[in-house]
Amino acid sequence: MEHAIINNGKVINVVLADPEYAKQQKWVALPEGAGIGWSYSKGEFTAPPAPEPAPAPLPPSKEELLAQLKALQDQIIALGE
Repeated sequence: MEHAIINNGKVINVVLADPEYAKQQKWVALPEGAGIGWSYSKGEFTAPPAPEPAPAPLPPSKEELLAQLKALQDQIIALGE
């Protein structure tokens, strides 16, 4: 059976252990789906909050686009030589 090792109200590790041994170690039976990073308080497990989505990348600036255009023009010119 899986058990949670709890430190400061957080699941820091999950172990397979005999229930009697786990009780001696003060490990807590882990419900299905719970795991490392979950919170534990007053007999209840709580999932960590979902991570914030990454911000969308900024579009290139006018200067960056002009620099890309110049590089492409230079490549086209080099092909004709």
